[in-house]
Amino acid sequence: MGTTTVLPSGWSAIRASGSGTVGQALSPVVNDGTSNTGAVFNVGTGGSGDRALGTIASGATVPAFGAQFINNTGATITSVNILFNEEQWRTGSNSIVETVAFSYSTNATGLDNGTWTAFTNLDLVEILTSDNTNSAVDGNLPANRSAKSLTIAGLSIPNGGTLYIKWADTNETGSDGMYAVDDFSLTPNSGTLAVTDLSTTKSNFVKNTFVKTNEITFGAQAKDVKVYNMYGQVVKTASVKENESLNVSELQKGNYIVTGTVNNQPVSQKILKD
Repeated sequence: MGTTTVLPSGWSAIRASGSGTVGQALSPVVNDGTSNTGAVFNVGTGGSGDRALGTIASGATVPAFGAQFINNTGATITSVNILFNEEQWRTGSNSIVETVAFSYSTNATGLDNGTWTAFTNLDLVEILTSDNTNSAVDGNLPANRSAKSLTIAGLSIPNGGTLYIKWADTNETGSDGMYAVDDFSLTPNSGTLAVTDLSTTKSNFVKNTFVKTNEITFGAQAKDVKVYNMYGQVVKTASVKENESLNVSELQKGNYIVTGTVNNQPVSQKILKD
């Protein structure tokens, strides 16, 4: 994002409720966690280029933010893999465990319309639950971060169709904390698998999901293998044979998504490179 008041392409934010104008578009406020005003934030330390998209709710402004994704894959999307790091940049003043609720829609045209389905496993949930000092913290520190990685299945998004996602804040009693999304990526999957087939195929795809030797080992012949970083960028491609390894020594430590085709079925799996 950089230190800008412009949201990334495809992303938007609104005042979902509050005493201000409901539905009004919000621009992110550049901050380091020191603000306790209801808003959407471009948050990071000082002038650092490492930024996250965050929220604080207040009586005047209860934000919601999210993104629109258009299916241009040429096939029907049946599931998406979403992964990101949640970061807490400010503590609240109450003992309530705060939550910024995640949901998705396949018929919305904006954050304030359509039918939305809650998916609580991707909620932003207060990390520093025992700290009620209402003060700024460094969301980049490991103690203030939480990795999220899940698949939304059961979708049927035709080519040209749209998936909307959003996080909607709630105004709690007292001062709220600041919670943010960083290192976001979304990977679409097409095709369907029976439950038993999916279990078998995934177990034969990546054998070492915790990569400690700079090599990913595959348990089956896989075509069109792609390795995605946390930004959704393809950083490695290959086709591999059964029990063959793919060297990823050039990749930095962290989480990645590996996708490919095994027995003509699309498969994806999260790995952690140490």
